[in-house]
Amino acid sequence: MPERHLTEYELFYQEQPFGLWREDYRTAQISHLLAMINRDPKGDSPKLSDFMPFHQKAEETEDDDGGVAAYLASR
Repeated sequence: MPERHLTEYELFYQEQPFGLWREDYRTAQISHLLAMINRDPKGDSPKLSDFMPFHQKAEETEDDDGGVAAYLASR
């Protein structure tokens, strides 16, 4: 693939994301909408992130630095 084509794909992806992550997001939106329609009015409302388990794992791994920050702060 020529470099010019790769650059075009990168620019297109920035404007119109595609791939499995995008499909998971759309499915989560539909599931969230159905859950909001059928939820108990007295209960807590579900969040969109509740329907994106891979998104939650990514946030957890970013926050976990393995104690490096505490070690560096105590030096």
